[in-house]
Amino acid sequence: PDSIDAAVEQTNGLLATFEALLRIGSIEGGVGRRRFGPVDLTELLDRIHAAYVPVVEDSGQTFIANHSAGVTVIGDPDLLAQLFTNLIENAIVHTPSGTRIVSCLRTVGTEAVAEICDNGPGIPSDEREKVFRRFYRRDASRSTEGAGLGLALVSAIAALHQAKCTIPGGAEGLCVRIAFRLSSAIDQVTDAPKHHGLP
Repeated sequence: PDSIDAAVEQTNGLLATFEALLRIGSIEGGVGRRRFGPVDLTELLDRIHAAYVPVVEDSGQTFIANHSAGVTVIGDPDLLAQLFTNLIENAIVHTPSGTRIVSCLRTVGTEAVAEICDNGPGIPSDEREKVFRRFYRRDASRSTEGAGLGLALVSAIAALHQAKCTIPGGAEGLCVRIAFRLSSAIDQVTDAPKHHGLP
């Protein structure tokens, strides 16, 4: 019966929400740092792009990649994959058919800057900080599935990696920017000679 199907669906939704909350809690507790190491972010984003192209096309959107070669950061590859797939799925769900989604990766000084952008309807400037809060859902999104934890998980993973997670203004649609320290920059800091006492 429909009532049983609805109850099962609701239970599955609650379990997914609980699982996401547990994941955020463990990330914020620093559990993810145990698996930190060099991650080829170019290769990771290339793989995610290849996996999601058919999904995006099935939704009537296009998915473009513009990734600089050889960009390496320090982190957990599984959590970083979760971060970027959440951003891509957020773009797929909240933009209409015909939208262009773009995955970008470049180096800027000592940082690796990754962006997932779309030319969809975007969000008002006064809501840009709120979307990273747990359970926050914009009025325009309340008819779509989800508990409002996707971007909260993105924010938690970025914070664990000491990366800056921002939504720059002035862009068409929505653009989420994650700025990591390059692994080479971290190595330079780690390997720098330590001075004790007066010079």
